[in-house]
Amino acid sequence: MQFEEILISIGIVLVCVALFVGTYLLNKKTKKPEGCENLEENCSGCSLVGCSHHPSNNLEEKEKKEN
Repeated sequence: MQFEEILISIGIVLVCVALFVGTYLLNKKTKKPEGCENLEENCSGCSLVGCSHHPSNNLEEKEKKEN
């Protein structure tokens, strides 16, 4: 009985890992929506500071370009 429970647990973990990898690969193949292909440096579309396109993340690069 204990061996069967271990196999079921391993099976559930493998299914979860397979779902994660599968959805990651499908998301990677998905094309960007219209209007999101060329994001500008002055993007102010949202307040997510963690976004790599947020203006506050590029302040040092802007200062170097100006000098």
